[in-house]
Amino acid sequence: MINDNNRTMKRFLGLLVMVFTVLGAHAQGDEKYGDTPEQQLLCKESLSIYKNFMKQKNYKDAYPAWTEACKQCPPKASQTLYSDGAKLLKNEIKSAEADKKKVLVDSLMMVYDQRMELFPSTSRSPNNRCKVLGYKAGDTQKYLKDQIAEANSMYKESFECLGNKSSAATISGYYLTSYKLLQKAEGDAADDLRSDMLTEYLTIQEVADYNIANGTKEKTIEGYKKAKANIDEIFVIIAECESMVPTFEKKVNADPENMDLMKKALKLMNTKDCTESDFYLMVAEKVHQAEPSAESAYAVGMGYLKKSEYSQSMGYMVEAVKLCEDCPDKEKYLLRTGQVATILKQSSKARSYANKVLQINPNSGGAIMLIGDAIVAGAGQCDDGGIGKRAMYWLAVDYYAKAKRVDSTVTDKAQKKINTYSAQFPSTEDCFKFGLSKGDSFTTCIGESTTVRPI
Repeated sequence: MINDNNRTMKRFLGLLVMVFTVLGAHAQGDEKYGDTPEQQLLCKESLSIYKNFMKQKNYKDAYPAWTEACKQCPPKASQTLYSDGAKLLKNEIKSAEADKKKVLVDSLMMVYDQRMELFPSTSRSPNNRCKVLGYKAGDTQKYLKDQIAEANSMYKESFECLGNKSSAATISGYYLTSYKLLQKAEGDAADDLRSDMLTEYLTIQEVADYNIANGTKEKTIEGYKKAKANIDEIFVIIAECESMVPTFEKKVNADPENMDLMKKALKLMNTKDCTESDFYLMVAEKVHQAEPSAESAYAVGMGYLKKSEYSQSMGYMVEAVKLCEDCPDKEKYLLRTGQVATILKQSSKARSYANKVLQINPNSGGAIMLIGDAIVAGAGQCDDGGIGKRAMYWLAVDYYAKAKRVDSTVTDKAQKKINTYSAQFPSTEDCFKFGLSKGDSFTTCIGESTTVRPI
């Protein structure tokens, strides 16, 4: 009997502990709504009233109800008090007169500041302050036109904090406000800002690409695509070789051991085809020495190509092809290597590279034109004292015409070559001398057939 009483008492005490634990937790949770039950009730009621208006999208009545909730609730009652407040204040700003609008904008900025101070981190958003700072930057840019520098500084801090989690609005706003500051800057300040924008372009685009590839909501993905397009438009304006190369040269000379900077500079100079300077070749060689890759080998090869050092260029182009087993630029590397082989009169090599391109892309007009170029480069091998050499121009023009048919992007280049080499076709007299008439089939010295076309 005593044992039964003990067991009953233990169960009762255990239940009592559970009840007090739950009640204590509930009381502790209510504390954020006020110090007394009366204050807590008033806060909860005022929160409920404005939220109901918001659910109905009745923002006109929600705004005064929200201001009442701000009076009745402690500052840390709810983070939504601040996020909803920003939405309601912006709605009020739309129709406000100038004087009231200024007060409302000031209130909006205060709401952001208080939210960042009280809720710098949450379980759902560990970097909540950085995220809210991006929102504040956007509204500073929108409502306070004379504070572009402040908006830009906030965007920058938010972006550097959040990285891949930066919103599309933040990355787009950051680059746009940087550009607006660049338009007003002069001298060294302008050079420094342009340099920062050039190097940061790649990082910003990587964030956009990451979110486009990993996004789950179509609307969000479209937002990043639009941001990326906006940033590209600005980049095209500021990234001219005449300004880009000196800007990077100055920056690299100031920090010659910064390999990350040199890699970014190299990538951007390749993007804009700024490959003709000694600085470009120097950077390419340093990057390739430090971290050999297909991209760096190609860059060095391009540097030597622009200097007309073709044998040097060929060695690096071949290396780029070897290092690029499955890389996205393989077609470009193969095509360029074939073009250098053509310059070196290595016709069979050039055709081999062209055929490798066609295995990847059967409709590559560039590769088909490369075969035509290789035929022209090797025409001298068919000089048999007859019309063999000039007959090769018939065959080359066949390929240029085919390139036009399959790839409209090479139409102009192909037509220029057709015009050039058609003028070198054998004459009617020469064809007659060797028993050839217009329209006859003719087998060239490399075994390919073409059609007789005297000029």
